[in-house]
Amino acid sequence: MRDCGFWESFYQLLRRTRSWTAVVGCVLAVTATAASGTANDLCGTTVLADLKLDHDLVCSGTALVAGADGVRIDLAGHTITGPGNGAGILIAGRRGVWVVGGRIENFTAGVQVNSSSGVVVKNMTFAANGEGVDLQAGSRGATIKENWFFDHRARGVMMRAGSVDNVVKENEFSGNNVGVALNGTVDATVKENVMTSNRAAGVRINVPAAGNLVAENTIEANPVGIDIPVTTGSAVGNTFRENRISNNTCGIKGPTAGNTVSENVFTLNGADFCS
Repeated sequence: MRDCGFWESFYQLLRRTRSWTAVVGCVLAVTATAASGTANDLCGTTVLADLKLDHDLVCSGTALVAGADGVRIDLAGHTITGPGNGAGILIAGRRGVWVVGGRIENFTAGVQVNSSSGVVVKNMTFAANGEGVDLQAGSRGATIKENWFFDHRARGVMMRAGSVDNVVKENEFSGNNVGVALNGTVDATVKENVMTSNRAAGVRINVPAAGNLVAENTIEANPVGIDIPVTTGSAVGNTFRENRISNNTCGIKGPTAGNTVSENVFTLNGADFCS
């Protein structure tokens, strides 16, 4: 077996100067706090164990990459700012990654997820990205909960075709082009969110989205509350239930045939339904 004494001493020295997830010689993986440093010192880091920031990051591309299953990335109240492209945090081919407790702004996607399961994004603020959270093909069983999504160029949360069984719950969406987009996703739950003053729609659901539940949301003061566009057809097999839909120019736009629409409360919309 390799003598780890030298590497352990080296690691202790490294830790006193700048500490982050490290794999040194004998694979010394640690749970660490990113010590105070320059504003871009961790940009591009592959995170192999739990990471807790103690300063903001300003990055010229993708900021952090989840490099192991089950890691927890805690921004601890700090902000990661991008150049208008890349991802704030990239999660690809992983299980059980958590992202919590800070702000991500000005990336193509704040958090981008693909081919991953059990991801949790909680207590985050996303602002002025292309997408706040982008759940791409192979994203399964993600939970997006208790976050704030503001002023995104496209969508606060985007669920693409090939994503399955994801939950978007108890979030706030305002000033985005669309709050939540179900763009071909299957078996998603969008529940107990507040969607106000988005530029195009609170919720948009596109073919071939099916088996999705949109329930108990407050959808207010958008041009369209729930948008069901007609492209190569329209989304069917979805349920819209017990939503509070008010003060929108149009409450629900597009064909509802083939979906279940029940127990929604409509107040003060320009029209409750429109085509």
